[in-house]
Amino acid sequence: MAAKKCPICGKTNPHFFTNCVECGTKLDAEITKADNLGRYLKVGLVLVFLILIIIVTLPAARYSMTLGQNFTEAVSAEKTGAPLIESSLNRPMGNDNLQITVNSARDGQKTYNSNKFFLVSVYLKNTRDTGNIQVSSSDFSLVDSGGMQYFPYSIGSKVTYDLNASQSTTTELTFVIPQNATAKKVLFTFPETTVFAGHRHVVTFIL
Repeated sequence: MAAKKCPICGKTNPHFFTNCVECGTKLDAEITKADNLGRYLKVGLVLVFLILIIIVTLPAARYSMTLGQNFTEAVSAEKTGAPLIESSLNRPMGNDNLQITVNSARDGQKTYNSNKFFLVSVYLKNTRDTGNIQVSSSDFSLVDSGGMQYFPYSIGSKVTYDLNASQSTTTELTFVIPQNATAKKVLFTFPETTVFAGHRHVVTFIL
C-alpha cells in the first residue's frame, strides 16, 4: 500500500499512520470498522516480527565497533567483557561497507494511547565500489532513560532501504514512544555484509 502524504505539511508517512508524524494532521477523514480490523492485524504482525527479531539479534548485541576498529579487536573486547563502546551525534561510524551518522533526534507530535512520535535523522552511505547494501528498520532500536527498547516503524516511508554502491542518503527513523519517555540512545546493528555472519557489530549513539 502506498505511503500517505500529509495534505497540510507534505510529509510522507507510512500508510498505516492515522496522524502526520510532523504536524499531527489527521490523515484519514473517516476510519471504518474494516480499517480498524486491518490496523489490528498489522499491529499483531509487527509484534510477532519484533519478537522474532529480538530472539535472533539478542546474541549479537554483545558486539560493538568504532570507526577504524577491525573484527579481531571487536572479538577481543567481547571476550574480556569490555563495555559497549559508545558514540555521539554527528560522529560518523562505520566499516569497509557502510557508514552511518546520527544527525539529530527530537520529539514529534503526540499520537494515540498517550504516545508520541520520536524522530531520528540519520545519514547512511554505502562505502563499497560495487554491490548493494540493504539497511532494515529492525537494524535500529531506541532506548529510553528507563531502559525500555523501541524499534522504528520505518526508515523514511520504507521498512528497508537499499543503498547502491557509493550511494548515500539522509533519512528519518520514526519511533512511537510514551509521551513521558526520555530517549537516551540509538543502537544500530550493522548488516551482515562480510564473511563473519553472526558477528554483527553494534554501535550506540548517545542522544
